[in-house]
Amino acid sequence: MSVHIRVHHWVIWWFWLGVVFGAVALVNILVRDLPRTEDRVVLLVSALFWVIGGVFCFALEGVKLESRSDWAGRRNSAGPRLGADCESHAASDFLLPGTRKSLLPFRH
Repeated sequence: MSVHIRVHHWVIWWFWLGVVFGAVALVNILVRDLPRTEDRVVLLVSALFWVIGGVFCFALEGVKLESRSDWAGRRNSAGPRLGADCESHAASDFLLPGTRKSLLPFRH
């Protein structure tokens, strides 16, 4: 069974921000001579950052897992199953009014 993962762009930014801050925290723990309590505080704050990110992603539906059949049905069908993030237009919406252009090729 194939699965389609839909991820909002802010989730990717949150992930990379966590990676950068985690790298900074790791360098501070390994390089600097911090007391044991400060090491624990840095690890706690880093863990809270990831937990809060996970809660936000779950609450705001930032990451959705869909089966391949649901995703294909949403993409190929018109009507109420498209959702708010999908938009469809008729081909005539892309023509400028009054230019007498046609989507079909000219017949002689």
